[in-house]
Amino acid sequence: MKLRKFSQFSALFLGILFVAVSYLPAQDSPSAADYLPDSTAIYMHVEKPADFIGKIEGHPIVDYVLEMKQVQQLLKSPQGALVMLGRGMFEAQIDENIIEALKSNTANGFWIGVEADTNGVLIAFQAKEEARLKRVAGQALKMVTSMAKRDGKKQPFKKVDYRDAVAADFGKFIVVRHRDWFLICNKSKLAKEFVDNQIDGTKSALSSQTWFKEAKKNRDVNADAWAAVNMEILRKSARDPSLRNGQTDNPGVELFVGGVLDALKNSPTVLANLDLEKDLHLSFTSPFQSDWANESRDYFFGNDLNGLAPKALQPKNLIASLTSYRDIGQWWLAKEELYPENVIAELAQADSQLSTIFSGMDFGEDVLGSLKPGVQIVVTENQFDKDYVPDVQLPSFALVGKIKDKKSLERKLKIAFQSLIGFANINLGMNGQPQLEVDTEKIGDTRITAANYFFEDSTEEGLLLFNFSPTVAFKGDNIVLSSSRELAVELAELAGKGGEESVNTKLEISGKMLHSILSDNSESLIAQNMLEEGNDRDEAEQQIKMILTVAQLMKDFGLKYDVQPDQMSLEMKLRFSETGTNSETEK
Repeated sequence: MKLRKFSQFSALFLGILFVAVSYLPAQDSPSAADYLPDSTAIYMHVEKPADFIGKIEGHPIVDYVLEMKQVQQLLKSPQGALVMLGRGMFEAQIDENIIEALKSNTANGFWIGVEADTNGVLIAFQAKEEARLKRVAGQALKMVTSMAKRDGKKQPFKKVDYRDAVAADFGKFIVVRHRDWFLICNKSKLAKEFVDNQIDGTKSALSSQTWFKEAKKNRDVNADAWAAVNMEILRKSARDPSLRNGQTDNPGVELFVGGVLDALKNSPTVLANLDLEKDLHLSFTSPFQSDWANESRDYFFGNDLNGLAPKALQPKNLIASLTSYRDIGQWWLAKEELYPENVIAELAQADSQLSTIFSGMDFGEDVLGSLKPGVQIVVTENQFDKDYVPDVQLPSFALVGKIKDKKSLERKLKIAFQSLIGFANINLGMNGQPQLEVDTEKIGDTRITAANYFFEDSTEEGLLLFNFSPTVAFKGDNIVLSSSRELAVELAELAGKGGEESVNTKLEISGKMLHSILSDNSESLIAQNMLEEGNDRDEAEQQIKMILTVAQLMKDFGLKYDVQPDQMSLEMKLRFSETGTNSETEK
């Protein structure tokens, strides 16, 4: 009877203990953040490397790549055969498939840390079993030594013992095995500090820092990998002053990312998350405060951070589209606050010259200042007259915007366009090139001024000029400045529908159309490769085919940048094409 009561009591006690333990907060196992110093500026963590490797290994795009004609040829080449032989020999030595060995020896985590004081980059992973890691690491070093001896060279590393760790110093980098951890580092000092912290512990580890704890808390727990950047450390150690002062001397960079620089000179951290399922999704977020936005950057953010990009237009055969909230006139007028003195002087000179071209109109106030906030750049496949096909087929491109006062400005802008064509004709005539004729027409509500080259029977074939028919088109308050008449007419019609995106900036690229334009110009690309790289035709063809392959694998790429009163975010998504064949690439 007593034994039965004791058994019942024990069962009840164990049950209560089990329930209590199940509600205790989970304790994180040690990570590289516990051993990296607090001066670490960039930290990346793949929490489940085996799963991540499995996703890559099992991704349909990998099988597709391996089956491609060019890859098969590469694998059958002498260099490819040597690599496969080396892999086979290594697998025989460790008695394990190399992928399974990689999964096992990174099973407990994979990390990358960038440390500011030493400019050190440390790669660390923790194995499932110490003995397994020891065997694989040892066999890898033996194989490196054997290959060096076969080529008549000395052993490329020096073996080093440090406390209870073993290392191989290759000069430019060092590899270390310590218990079930494996390190690759370009600075031996950082690698030693990591080992010391594992043995002795540290009071100033990265994991104890407030900024890191906050970043870890805010990461996407479902992401395949995440990274955190300490911007304060990065700003102090960065050679590029733009991170510290939020200023660049490149006007193009300022126009498109000036607001980001403005925020990053104040932001404490940047957090990144990476997901890889069928597609690749990478996002960046950073804290933001409205008072970080300098008044001179209103052209970038808009009033009260309300600047939204115009609705992305979708013309036929779209290759790429960049749509963004930018007040270009305000940007130009704010140049004295945005740039150093040497750049201001260059822009002032350009302003004077452009004002002359625009028939005395002040380029900043009258031309750029006539545009409403919001601009879009569109790139599409070009259409050619069958009698005038250029040897190098460039895509059509256009700039789309809105004007503030169409009644008073449309005529002035059209005259300015005609003046530009006049200047172009002077230069063309001096070089014996075909000249441009200007025609004005109206299609419905669209007013078009187009310049077309006048070609004679004696005109040389394949000229680059065949790519262009410069055009300006107006519809309502919309203005389109395009390299081709066809694109200008199409965009003017689409722009009349208006609308806004929900973000500050949006970029779209079509992989199919990018592949098409590269394929159309493959011969020119091969010739350019032979000229610039010194390759023979076979080598140049293989390199261009690989570029075409990469473009073929991409279905599309999208980027979105947005800013809110408390956060700035950048999201990128790469979608892969369906795993089919492309006859152009296989030729």
